[in-house]
Amino acid sequence: MARRIVAFFNLLHIALLTLAKFMMVAMVLVVFVNVVLRYGFNSGLMWSEEVALLLAVWFGFISLALGVKQNLHINLTLISEHRMSDRANRVLDILRGLVYLAIGLAMLVFGWKLSKMTMGSIMPATLWPAGILYAVLPLSGFVVIYEAAADLAGIDTRDAAVDKYLSGEGTLRDATGGPDA
Repeated sequence: MARRIVAFFNLLHIALLTLAKFMMVAMVLVVFVNVVLRYGFNSGLMWSEEVALLLAVWFGFISLALGVKQNLHINLTLISEHRMSDRANRVLDILRGLVYLAIGLAMLVFGWKLSKMTMGSIMPATLWPAGILYAVLPLSGFVVIYEAAADLAGIDTRDAAVDKYLSGEGTLRDATGGPDA
């Protein structure tokens, strides 16, 4: 059962990474096209700023969740790990996991409330519900909670092929065992 849960979250990480890549490309294209239209043709896309903002927010929070799995967040080393006992290192690892868990829980709970509260508001240019801007918070909070809980429980969520894909070195076929998309 635990392997199935890990496999599900590995696939979720792959899907989120793919979505983040798409969002980054889309954001660059939208901003680029808008700049060209504005300065080259003295016109622009009314909705470009809202869409770029939405893509940037979603990209940022998806990246935050993926960074927890890959341990990519900034770490401040005041004392070398080699100078501390294994027990002290483990206590600090547990503290880091608890902080991640608290942040993930706050993102899940308050992100859900914020998204629900703002679904009635409409963004002026796109006429989309403003809540979709914040809907990524509960999703990324859920992923952060899973990764922090798995780390605290000592569950190894690493998969070499998935890690290779997430770092940009492997293929989707290797990571999923399926056809390359």
